[in-house]
Amino acid sequence: MFGGLERFAGRAFAALSALAALCLAAPALASVPLQTCLTRLDPAASEAERLIVQSGAEVCGGSQAALGAGDFSVRLKFRPVVSNPEDPLVLRHTSVWQDGERIVFHYADGTTAAAEFTSATASRYLAIGAIFEIPVPARAAPLDRIQIETQGSANWRGVLLGAALMKRSEAGGIRLWVTAIYAGFAGLGLALLVYNLALWKALRYRFQAIYAAMLAALMAYTFTSSGLVSQVLPWLDNNTRLRWSYVLLASTAVAAIGFIHAYFQRNAYPQWLDRAVRGSALLLVAASLSFALFAPFAGAITDRLYFVACSLLVGLTFVILGVAWRSKDPNAPLFLLAWSAPIGVSLARSAHGLALVPYSFWLDNGNLLALGVESLLSSLLIVSRLRELSRERDKARAGEITALRLANSDHLTGLLNRRAFIDMAVGRPEPYRLILIDIDRFKGINDRLGHDTGDEVLRELARVIQAIRPADSLAVRLGGEEFALLIPLGEQDACTPDAILEAVRAHKMPFDLRVTVSLGFADGRINTDECWRRLYRLADSALYRAKADGRDRACRATDFAEIAAA
Repeated sequence: MFGGLERFAGRAFAALSALAALCLAAPALASVPLQTCLTRLDPAASEAERLIVQSGAEVCGGSQAALGAGDFSVRLKFRPVVSNPEDPLVLRHTSVWQDGERIVFHYADGTTAAAEFTSATASRYLAIGAIFEIPVPARAAPLDRIQIETQGSANWRGVLLGAALMKRSEAGGIRLWVTAIYAGFAGLGLALLVYNLALWKALRYRFQAIYAAMLAALMAYTFTSSGLVSQVLPWLDNNTRLRWSYVLLASTAVAAIGFIHAYFQRNAYPQWLDRAVRGSALLLVAASLSFALFAPFAGAITDRLYFVACSLLVGLTFVILGVAWRSKDPNAPLFLLAWSAPIGVSLARSAHGLALVPYSFWLDNGNLLALGVESLLSSLLIVSRLRELSRERDKARAGEITALRLANSDHLTGLLNRRAFIDMAVGRPEPYRLILIDIDRFKGINDRLGHDTGDEVLRELARVIQAIRPADSLAVRLGGEEFALLIPLGEQDACTPDAILEAVRAHKMPFDLRVTVSLGFADGRINTDECWRRLYRLADSALYRAKADGRDRACRATDFAEIAAA
């Protein structure tokens, strides 16, 4: 099983390497240099007044979020550029929370062209990667300005982020590249999900189920945050898509901290750490659900609370890893390597969410490679943990088997002891042959050569019995020098009393002693304790008769009964 998972991890590593190569080969963003200037709009202003922006009222550069929520006019300044009909320009910018957007393209000859969408119709322009792509109409005159009016902008981190003006061919290359990355990640995630679910179904370890839940939540989050859901469900409101993304990212984070906590469960966590993990997870879930239900009302508060909870969970991850490291858990170094990339990305995203670092294209899309690395290395971690658990289980099972064998075995000969033999024998409905074996004149061996030699004779006789008995028979030392064999009647010819006598005579004993045995045997059923006692009495009587007749011989209970009757 472990070899199969290791082979699977090897294939996944090859896929991830290809994904990394794809990222390194990504096309450069050859966009037109832009300057973004914002002006807050008066909701009561006319459309003409909205299009006329006083330069003194514009804010160019700095933090857009400082302007707060509302309607805005955004002017993109750049050197005039011609939109070639054969390869027209495309305006790209990141999707943020807003009710709608109207874009007006201004040309040097005084003409304009416009495009607009609302949150409900945003899917027509939303490309994979959650990037809006608005085509710029081709004109002979150069494009010299772009005016964007946003309605209902929440402006938690910016009104217009990641704005870029580039050729359609360049935008298409970036779109294909991003699509390939998402597709590669989706394939890797689906394969890991199916494989880990199969492992969980077979082994039922808690951390496996949590890891599978984390992968499922992560794939669902990727589906919504990438904008792919809008391609599948074009009627979906873009702000609703953002609500889903918040909840799914929170679910992924909670499952991730749950997996880490369960993975290192063997380490003794302080009670406060358990409470902190649960509290932070509940805070994150509450913040995401509050955002999904009530945004944009109180959106700024729930959004900030959301990223505070994310930061707390990331911090607690370091604490858990620290506990594992101090406990000298062998998997702690590999775990730190596996999770360093997604932890770093999570910290960067939280810092951006708390307005500590500016927006970057890689904040939204660079996390895929980090999560791919984590998914692959976490699979290797699961293999390592399963190996440890398997070794511990095998060791415990071996201990149980050893303890059971010691409890059921005669310490000198290794055969079953009397109690275990009776427990295993009584209740069998099939007919059996019970053969009692007693060493002739054994007391004389002990008296002449000592008990150590006598013990060695007992061990040698046990070896003879073990060598000659059928595989499905029971061999027991009843006590002293008395042994017994219980053989299914269908196999009595495979181990006859005469064969036992001959095997004992031929076996080399200590000090070249000539050791013989006497046998008494009887056939019958042992369904109950009473049946066992009756069969034993018959075989014991036959044994007594064999000794009385001169030893080194076998006597059958029916033969003895017939002689006694005569």
